[in-house]
Amino acid sequence: METLEEESIEISLISELDYEDATKFMLYLCELVGSKFDEKRWENTFARRISNSDKYVGFMARRGDKPIGMLFAEVKGKVGQITNLYIVPEERHTEIVGPMRVPKRGEHVAEKMMDTILDYLRESGCKEAWINLKKGVKPAEIIYDRLGFEEKFVVLSKKL
Repeated sequence: METLEEESIEISLISELDYEDATKFMLYLCELVGSKFDEKRWENTFARRISNSDKYVGFMARRGDKPIGMLFAEVKGKVGQITNLYIVPEERHTEIVGPMRVPKRGEHVAEKMMDTILDYLRESGCKEAWINLKKGVKPAEIIYDRLGFEEKFVVLSKKL
């Protein structure tokens, strides 16, 4: 019997059969960023993303039968907007160094998923990929930096 470490990571296109797993991941994502989960809005968004494969794409990562991550992107002309990257905590491949968590060396589920979606966007004719990142999420900052992303815009926010 294989152990968790020996099972390979499989990444595949998200389909309607992945709705339950993707919904769980969106719930976790909303909790992570402190936003309210709107189930009806998510249901409509998921259906739109699945039915409009020319504009939207999503990938689900699994280790064996266990879903461990998801990622969506929208093709907007020559730009691919990457959204909703979520990796389960036990697969985040981070370690505590001082007061923060940083990525460990070796294979990263997030990097493997990002490579997959960047290849897809290139093949779709995109010349650039964008991703929004909340400041201070060090593991994500390190991964995106390692993949060659550079700061292009700064968005300021104020709670009302």
